[in-house]
This record gives sequence, C-alpha cells and structure tokens, in this order.
Amino acid sequence: MSDGRTSRTGGASYEAAGVSIERGERSVELMRSAVERTHGERVLGAAGGFAGLYALSGYREPVLASTIDGVGTKVTVASALGRYASLGHDIVNHCANDVLTSGARPLVFLDYLASSRLDPEAVAEVVRGAAEACEELGVALIGGETAEMPGVYSGGEFDVVGVCVGAAERGDLVDGSGVEPGDAVIGLASSGLHTNGYTLARKVVSDAGLSLTDTHELLGGRTVGEVYAEPHRSYVNEVFALREEVEVRGMAHVTGGGLPGNLPRCLNGLGARLDASSWDEPAVFGFIRSVGGVAEGEMRRVFNLGVGFCVVVSEGDAERATDLLSGSGCAAWRIGTVTREAGVEFG
Repeated sequence: MSDGRTSRTGGASYEAAGVSIERGERSVELMRSAVERTHGERVLGAAGGFAGLYALSGYREPVLASTIDGVGTKVTVASALGRYASLGHDIVNHCANDVLTSGARPLVFLDYLASSRLDPEAVAEVVRGAAEACEELGVALIGGETAEMPGVYSGGEFDVVGVCVGAAERGDLVDGSGVEPGDAVIGLASSGLHTNGYTLARKVVSDAGLSLTDTHELLGGRTVGEVYAEPHRSYVNEVFALREEVEVRGMAHVTGGGLPGNLPRCLNGLGARLDASSWDEPAVFGFIRSVGGVAEGEMRRVFNLGVGFCVVVSEGDAERATDLLSGSGCAAWRIGTVTREAGVEFG
C-alpha cells in the first residue's frame, strides 16, 4: 500500500502548529489489515511504499478508465451520527460506478482524507468501510493519503475523496455510439440519496426544525439520520452479469444533476422520454419534497429520485434486461425510450 499518509502543514513545530505525525501513523496502523485484505496476486510490493503497484494482465488491447470524486457534505451527516464506515462504502461505490459506465471493470482504488485534526479511529473506520466495499467488488485498495490542515478545515470538518482506475478491452468499451432512437432506457434502483444533494437535503431538515435523530412518518418511522446515511449502491457486479447476456449500448451513473443531467451523457446527442411513474421512489425523496416544499423540477435536477444507474439496450432486449437485473437482486424498470430530440423529457 502506498500511503504517503503524512501531514502537510508547515511550522516551527508541527505539533505546536496543530499537526500530529503520530495521529497519522496511528491511523495507518489501525487500517492496515483491512487494506491488505483487498490485495491479491496482482498487487506488487509491500504496503508502505510511495506508489501502489498493480500488474495489469489478461488484456490484448487494454484501455484504462479512471475517475475521481468525493462524498460532498454527506460527511457532516456521518460526523453528526458518528457513523464513518458508510462513507468508505460511499466513495468506493460512487467511483466504481463511474468507471463502470465506460464498460471498464474497476481494478484499483485510492482514498484521500483531510481534516483540521485527524481522529485516527474515525479515519480508520472510513478506510475499513472502503476496504469492505473494495472486497465486495474485487478491487484492490492500493494507496491513500491523510492530511491534517488546520486553517483550511476547522473544528470537526473533514473531506473524503477517492480515485478509481479500471480497464477494458478497447473493443468492449461502451461509449453510446451504438444507441439508436427507439432503444429502451432501463433504470436500476438507488438506495436513496447516494452521495448527491446533501446540501439541500440537510437544509430541508434544518429549516423544518428537525434533527438527524428525529423520526418522521414519511420515512416510515426511521430517523432522518438513518435514511440520510444509507450507503451509495454499487452496480458493478449486476451490470457485468447483464452484459454477458445482453448488448448494453450506453450507461449513465445518476449523480449530481439527476436524470436530466446525466442520462444525455450516454446518448450520443440523442434524447429520452421518461415515464416518471414507472419506477419506485424511496421514501426519502417524498420526505424532502413535502417537508421542504421543493418543486418537482428542482427535485429532478438535484436528486436521483430512485434511479441510481441507467443502461440503454435495444427495444427487443428490454424485458430480458429488466428480468436479469431484478433476478440479480437489483430492482430494475423500463423507464423510457430514446428519442431523436436531444434532452430528457418526463411524461
């Protein structure tokens, strides 16, 4: 594992300036065993080097796919609840889904955690969660960085970022070039907010005078915090299984911007008409819409509204695709049709 997990704030004395090398080292020790469990024979060298090494083999004409992203202000929810492991799942699954949209299989992951003052136990919990998510996907967690930066972050503020790299045969890439008018758009169920829209979601709670520990009838009696902390779902295993049986022509990860902002990215200049009544919407969105008085257009523009990932297949493969996905344990629906006109319309 290539850590580089040293603090990066200057001063005559690191400790006096607010940075503790010891806290960083303790974080590494607490997470080391969980990280090393994600390593297989393709991870070369021992943990602690300056770069993570991964032997890429089995490809004739490999293409690397990479992405970087963060979990945004969901960190404030996790911090308030003292529930950090879910952030590790969030960042791995988010980044792995992004790589997946190209047709590549996620292979390696690196994390970055920054704070004004590191809490070694909390840092280790985030990374252990990331390691668990990596193990589920067959991804190697080969590196990371932690940084104490007082003056940049204050109080208990911190940030979580991840980088994922995958690979595919050039001929297996999915770029939307095969999408045609009349193709079917299949939506895969989200687990809730995933990692997007938390600034608005938290404001709705605050403006309503609620707290994360409050329950609400629109949430089925669950607490706001429990629902808001639901981890981001991964679609890697389900989609790769689908591609063994059905030609997938385009894929979109529904993150910030919702369906209108993300689905067109895989349609090669075409558009889509969606039936908003065709999928099941998690209760959290009805809660935000009702309690916050958020307009439907804004809901669609900010949140995934229950569709976390989309695949585009031929009309003739639509029913089989939804059956295969649902059979794999991920609810899926035919949510719309590709149109010649650019943009996304809701019917």
